[in-house]
Amino acid sequence: MTLFRNFMLLLLLAWSLPALAGDAPLRVRFSNQAYPPFMGEQLPRGGILSAVVSEVFRRGNVSVRYDWYPNHRAIQLARNGDVDGSLGWTPNEERLRDLLFSEPVMPFRMVLFQRAGESYPWQTLADLAPYRFGITAGNFYSDAFSSLQQQGVLKVDIASDDGSNLRKLLAGRIDLFPMEWEAGQLLARSTLRQSQARQLVPQAREYWTTPLCVVVSRKHPQAAELIARFNRELRKMRDSGELARLVAQTRQQVYARLGVG
Repeated sequence: MTLFRNFMLLLLLAWSLPALAGDAPLRVRFSNQAYPPFMGEQLPRGGILSAVVSEVFRRGNVSVRYDWYPNHRAIQLARNGDVDGSLGWTPNEERLRDLLFSEPVMPFRMVLFQRAGESYPWQTLADLAPYRFGITAGNFYSDAFSSLQQQGVLKVDIASDDGSNLRKLLAGRIDLFPMEWEAGQLLARSTLRQSQARQLVPQAREYWTTPLCVVVSRKHPQAAELIARFNRELRKMRDSGELARLVAQTRQQVYARLGVG
């Protein structure tokens, strides 16, 4: 009798395994934005961060489709619940009301770009009050920067995109432009002439470091489950070294596509 019962249990287990392995993936639609090398519709795998997010979710049996929007619209669609989620965002109090955030995926180092050979010493951002900043519409530059901007301490000139701000910096129309360390250098090298790109340099010291995360709308019925799956698989990939390898491989592909060595 015991032998028969054990046989039946094994048989039931064998029947259940194919069903579990063949479960259809959970499908989600995320808004995405252009911010090379991390995200970009024309980049290999959609950019470094997009590649990571897709692979991490794939291992959690979640299939992600990206729809591409300007950055300010991408985050708003996620907050409204018009898409299931988004990627490449840093948590703040306002966003946390509408979104669940994953564990940090990649670091984001915000620095000030300036013309080579010039000096802008500072201890806090307020020390830079005499100078002209360029900023891009819809971008978030830190709570400290926003506060000083709202108080009128920092003088800002708004452009529609980051490339315009680099050209304004080159022309001397602004003195400083905040952008992520790697993204800013890549943008200069891939859109400006070599002689022009050499004239723009990042300061050695970042003024703000923050994590880039995945977000899921709190309106999604499986929001907590999606974040849990993502965090679990992200930890596994980080611990195994697979995350670092994927980042390095995709970075190489992105730079090759953009013709930047």
